[in-house]
Amino acid sequence: MKSNEEKQLDLEAILDFCVEIGRRMMLAGANLERVQLAIARIASAYRLMDVSVYLLSGYLSVGARDAEGNYASRQGAIGPSGIHLFRLKKLNRLCFTVADKTPAPTELSKMLETASNVREMPDVLIMIAQVLALSCLCILFGGSYREVIAVAITVVAMHYLLLLTDRMGIDRLVANALVMFLATVIVIVLLKLGLSTNGPVILITVSMLVIPGIPLVNAMRNLLCGNEMNGILQILKITIETLALGVGIYLALWVFGMREGMSDAVVTTLSDPILLVLLSFGASTCFGFVFRIAPRDLWIAGLGGALTRIVLLVMQQFTGTRLLFITVAAMAASLYAELWARKERDPSTYFLYPAIVPLIPGDLFYYSLVGLYRQDRAMFETNGVNCLLVLCGMSIGFVLSSIIAHQIRRRKHVRVLKTR
Repeated sequence: MKSNEEKQLDLEAILDFCVEIGRRMMLAGANLERVQLAIARIASAYRLMDVSVYLLSGYLSVGARDAEGNYASRQGAIGPSGIHLFRLKKLNRLCFTVADKTPAPTELSKMLETASNVREMPDVLIMIAQVLALSCLCILFGGSYREVIAVAITVVAMHYLLLLTDRMGIDRLVANALVMFLATVIVIVLLKLGLSTNGPVILITVSMLVIPGIPLVNAMRNLLCGNEMNGILQILKITIETLALGVGIYLALWVFGMREGMSDAVVTTLSDPILLVLLSFGASTCFGFVFRIAPRDLWIAGLGGALTRIVLLVMQQFTGTRLLFITVAAMAASLYAELWARKERDPSTYFLYPAIVPLIPGDLFYYSLVGLYRQDRAMFETNGVNCLLVLCGMSIGFVLSSIIAHQIRRRKHVRVLKTR
């Protein structure tokens, strides 16, 4: 029989575990709902009461009582997040393991360290995957072999500069500006040397490496799912970071006197549906590797991107309303991710992020920024509104698919109960 003091220590150990696993899941790319669900599942398994979870993108607090009335709370800061889907997969499975087996609270810390210890891919392999992914997008945007070579050169330079800024602890805003300044300078040099002729396509393509498309989609999703404060804060943060990318581009164009020439809209997306589907498969597969998906699951990532592209192409034959066809394509991608998540007991995010790569509006981001800095109101408003419609459509699609998946799970549980 444990003493009251020992039970208090157990409660604190459980809450320490909840905060730390939630923090690490966020750092690996989990959305807020996933973290809240994981903490709620663990708290329920240990029969904790009066559980309160306060979660922001940079802060997590958990408080609860045990059956004896002991109370404790724990808080933790969340640093800049990235995307490491294999670590997220292992942490999510740890949540299920803990909820199913309820190990002794003193064992939780060791189990967490074991789950977090994953083998990292060499930087050079990540860089190669980035080059291949963006090469697929470059061709999709209508780039020739010259633009593909220019993209490869630029991505290599950006990759190593991003690593350097991370190791030096440089602020994200400054890093974004530096990276896009370097990318734009390289593109300008390649143009002057005659090695490429289409600067905007190259810049739009390489900007996909640093544009916070997935965080922005998550921010819009938070707004629509009741996490308004998180959504607003994330959108403000992402907007400032995105403007920093534009500052880097603008400064390079201004310094080299090529502001007008590099701003001309000359992007022509491919029209061959088979090639579009194949390129989407390749881009999503390679981005899956960049997002650190397990190698055995890369084909699932590629298939998700191909499916999203197919739905997008089909819907565009029936409607020209951007909000509608993006919403349906996002629903398809999200339902695809939900089905695989249910089958594998993994977070849907694990399969969703690569699947939505074909929907991320990199070209609209770029031309919105160009319109802003050229003081071209029509260009800024047109591309900005279309970009907003894409993000809203993706968020609505995710929410609708989540509701459908929830109803399917609920009806299955009802059938199971009726048979008992």
